[in-house]
Amino acid sequence: MAKRGGKKRQPAPTTAAGLITYFEEEVGGIRIRPEAVVLIAVGLIAAVIIAHVSLPVP
Repeated sequence: MAKRGGKKRQPAPTTAAGLITYFEEEVGGIRIRPEAVVLIAVGLIAAVIIAHVSLPVP
């Protein structure tokens, strides 16, 4: 058997007799690092808290 170049692939879990594997294909789209997502979420939470605290009570 000839060796293929590139990444080593992990065996896919058997789903519907191995017919469906969704993570096999790369799809285009926005790629954001997980750290950036966490920082954006923390920044949004901080902005909401600051806006809530700084608003005067009627």
